[in-house]
Amino acid sequence: MLVFSFDVQPYKTRVMAMKKLMMTMLLLVCSVYLGFAKVPNNKLNEQLLRYDYSQVLMRNDLLGYIGNGQRLYMHFDTIYKDKVNPHWYHVEGKSKVKQNLCSFTGRIDLHSFAPNEQVDPNFKRYKLKAQYRFDEDKMQKGSGFFAGSFTSYFIIYQDTAYFDSTEDGADGYNNNQFEGHWTSYRTKASKKANFGVGRIPDSNDLDVGSAEFYVMPNKQHLGWESYMKAFETVTPEGQKAQAEEDREWWKGDKEIYISWQSKTEHGAFKLDIYSNKHYLQTLDLGKIGSEYWVDQRDYNFDGHRDFAVWLYNLTKRQVFLWSEKQGKYVHEPFFDKLESPTIFDEAHCIVDTHDVSNDVVEERMYRCSTRGYRLISTLLRHPSNSKILQMKVYDDAGRCVREVQSPTYKQLTPLWQKYVILYFFRY
Repeated sequence: MLVFSFDVQPYKTRVMAMKKLMMTMLLLVCSVYLGFAKVPNNKLNEQLLRYDYSQVLMRNDLLGYIGNGQRLYMHFDTIYKDKVNPHWYHVEGKSKVKQNLCSFTGRIDLHSFAPNEQVDPNFKRYKLKAQYRFDEDKMQKGSGFFAGSFTSYFIIYQDTAYFDSTEDGADGYNNNQFEGHWTSYRTKASKKANFGVGRIPDSNDLDVGSAEFYVMPNKQHLGWESYMKAFETVTPEGQKAQAEEDREWWKGDKEIYISWQSKTEHGAFKLDIYSNKHYLQTLDLGKIGSEYWVDQRDYNFDGHRDFAVWLYNLTKRQVFLWSEKQGKYVHEPFFDKLESPTIFDEAHCIVDTHDVSNDVVEERMYRCSTRGYRLISTLLRHPSNSKILQMKVYDDAGRCVREVQSPTYKQLTPLWQKYVILYFFRY
């Protein structure tokens, strides 16, 4: 601590000393600021900028709000890296507030990287920070622009950047956090507008959930009704809400809205399917069961969403693939024998988890092609620590052509390596 003795120094000397001290402190502050301006490490920036982060940024499981908590829908149609400037990522997408749908274009500008906590020696984790601006079409009603700061966590595996979902499922998990404002072109008024994956930044007066995002009761009327009702998966109201949450709203007039209604007929449980509120077909699920949930995703990687139904009393799902030729959903019996399938999008594979015993879990990987689903490899692992006990590889005829006991990570096939990294991380 500096102590000044004003009783000893003459006034002029004291003034000169004070000026010198202030100049020294000013230089110190400037040097610190300039030092921070160089952070993070330029070498790290240079190394990481060579990767393409389009798929890291291109996440559409977004939750958002605007103003006082009104629900904000955001969807990215395309994101691509600039051919000249590695910091720039060009964006096209849609936004929606209430029933007002707008198109936007813009850019995400990456400006810094930093290492993140390492949880596995086989991949490295990082954090990136960026600025963004998305300009809505000025010709559309109620349009404006979004601008703010962005934070994302990613991993580098085999020289490729992937979205980091390592902590997905943990309380408070979040990623791809957009925090900023929306400003009206017409009125110039600005409102807080935040969105992200898992959680929404700066949403303490909206989000009261512990394990997951959960809207405060006095805010649920601000466009969050279907989101909250969808938690009631076993009720008709919950199923109706889930259909609303599954909507491809960003397609506007081209959207195909799939909804459903359950019924029991002659001892069989059935679902009437509607396309844009017009009857399409009835799915016969065979068994009586009033508790179920629906999953609309692409199970055969053909670009169309399919229709999967989980019956809780059977703990299995029936999958109906969309047939463009027939104009309806067609039952795919392959999935009837699976216990807990995971859609491995990155490899166009389905991985089914099967309990062999209390101490052994089997992972079966099936590759999808125009000829159907073919078993290509299996893993046996311990259920609690994910230790790999055995790997088998199969040829087109279903014959085992390779078997490895207690394989190391490097002995796994490239597909298993990627699956381990992207889906359970605890090898």
